[in-house]
Amino acid sequence: MEYKSKKSLIALIFTLFSIVVFSQELKYEEVVQVDSTVSKKELYNRARSWFADNFKDEGEVMTIQDDSTGEITGNGNFRYNTNKIYMGVWCVTGTIHFKINIYLKDGRYKYVIHNLVHEGSYFDGSRPINYGLLTVNENSPNPSRGGPGKKAWTDIKEKTNDRVQLIISGLKEAMVKKHETSNDW
Repeated sequence: MEYKSKKSLIALIFTLFSIVVFSQELKYEEVVQVDSTVSKKELYNRARSWFADNFKDEGEVMTIQDDSTGEITGNGNFRYNTNKIYMGVWCVTGTIHFKINIYLKDGRYKYVIHNLVHEGSYFDGSRPINYGLLTVNENSPNPSRGGPGKKAWTDIKEKTNDRVQLIISGLKEAMVKKHETSNDW
């Protein structure tokens, strides 16, 4: 019996290792150049204001705000809704949680939006269908319980991409506007 449990443990570890190694996390990152005369402090103020204006839910919290290193890190989330019809759609509709890091230097900044995790919803007594960490894999992972598979997986990633692109464009727009404390009022 002990031999079988060790063998099962080794198989489980190998499976988890394979999932981590072969499934690349869906991630958005870019270094953005701005006017070279804009200081790290000014960019920090712009990013902090943008973050405060755009992440107001309880689950969206700035976890690091360090103007000396030029880093702002936080958690965000948005609703995943769809107009597509597939089996289990009401239990798949839910929330996408993510992490965002913004790193600032004089004349440039870098954003990283990562750790995008899908969480389904309870519907009419049915448990949620969670797809978990979004990856670049085209094949859907096994959700938390039976489910619609690839159709939902593809839709979740398409809707996530659309929403993340809106977040990125909003950040880029905010990062070229002078912060209120820099305006001559």
